[in-house]
Amino acid sequence: MSAKKAAAGKLTIGERLRSVRSELGLNQTEMAEAVGVTQSSIGAYESNRRRPPLPLLLALEHRFRINHEWVLDGAGERLAGVRPAQPVIVTSPEELDALRRLEGEDRYYAVPYLRDPAAAGAGLVMEEQVEGYCIIHQRVAPHPETIRCVRISGDSMAPTLTDGSIVAVDITPIPLRNLQGRIVCSRTHEGTVVIKRLRVRNHFALLFSDHEDQRAFAPIVLDLRELADPIIGQVIWAWVDLR
Repeated sequence: MSAKKAAAGKLTIGERLRSVRSELGLNQTEMAEAVGVTQSSIGAYESNRRRPPLPLLLALEHRFRINHEWVLDGAGERLAGVRPAQPVIVTSPEELDALRRLEGEDRYYAVPYLRDPAAAGAGLVMEEQVEGYCIIHQRVAPHPETIRCVRISGDSMAPTLTDGSIVAVDITPIPLRNLQGRIVCSRTHEGTVVIKRLRVRNHFALLFSDHEDQRAFAPIVLDLRELADPIIGQVIWAWVDLR
């Protein structure tokens, strides 16, 4: 074991968190605001008055590349590799169990990340439909039990949402008139599921792409007299790769 790793192992969790924050040139307020907690919470973690919950540490790893395992026990390097362009997705049973025990602490929640966007409209999410869990803050989702995360395929919503982006869909029922101009997850007459921007005209729902080439990505027209309830939910948040 190197002297540096041995020294890190002798530090407390709070001391490791404080040291890596200082190394990144952040003050407590900057770190707190970046992950949606208060400055006093960061102060409590750094002074060992409270133990930082796993959802918060995963959020710090996503935002600043701070290796959560290093903070917890001094293992590995201080900073993780390349910062992920997608949200932290938890799949291991141990981490998921820890997240469920800590849900609500510092207002982070684990919400289902689905293999198939079509499953987002189901009233009950089945285990075989779940690819993993995304960490999301309560300010984004006041009612996390209604949120489903799905991955976008294709560039029809670029530059707003690029191919491979993950979006959070709120499946709470909302009148169509209140979704005018919003990005929604919708079924089509063919039974496929798309992410598009909604316009409602009389008996028709028009699903537009954000792509500048509107001929290549023509609007999808849904006749609401034939497909009475096509909207699965509203897209309220997105993790987008901007590279």
